[in-house]
Amino acid sequence: MSDLAAPFEVALPTIVQHLKALEAGQLVSSAKIGRVRTYQLVPGAFGIAIDWLRQQRPPAERQLDRLTALLTESANNTEGERQ
Repeated sequence: MSDLAAPFEVALPTIVQHLKALEAGQLVSSAKIGRVRTYQLVPGAFGIAIDWLRQQRPPAERQLDRLTALLTESANNTEGERQ
């Protein structure tokens, strides 16, 4: 856990809390040998999340396309007003 916490500016108990939540959600598993606890990803555990993200991509891309069109139109209108 110390190795996981090192790059982040959070206290070790915060990392422990997050890992416990991930373990409760069956996304990671842990094993304790002596004073050392190791965590590993559960194979395939993120499949449901990946499938959901794949389903969300097309609607999100459509929204971004509409936003791009709106911003482009707004920029074009602003340039026309300046001339």
